[in-house]
Amino acid sequence: IGFNWGNKQQPWDEMFEELKRFKTKHGHADVSGPDNRKLDIWVKNQRSLYQYYKAGNKQKSHGMCEERITKLESIDFQRLSQQRRWDEMFEELK
Repeated sequence: IGFNWGNKQQPWDEMFEELKRFKTKHGHADVSGPDNRKLDIWVKNQRSLYQYYKAGNKQKSHGMCEERITKLESIDFQRLSQQRRWDEMFEELK
């Protein structure tokens, strides 16, 4: 039959490029709000998959791989999420 399933990497790459543009424009990758709903959801998913992958849970990391990890880390993806969490916890202490 010859189904063409397409390139599954392409949508990920497109969203990553969108995240890079967002970071360039706003100075951070802390995406949220209704104006960026699709990117916000994608970023939240990547954070979860990143955590699963880094914890060694490849079964739950659904497509996360070293190439994607390298790309995300190239824009300080994990550091930004850790900083955001720290800031949230600090605000709760005030």
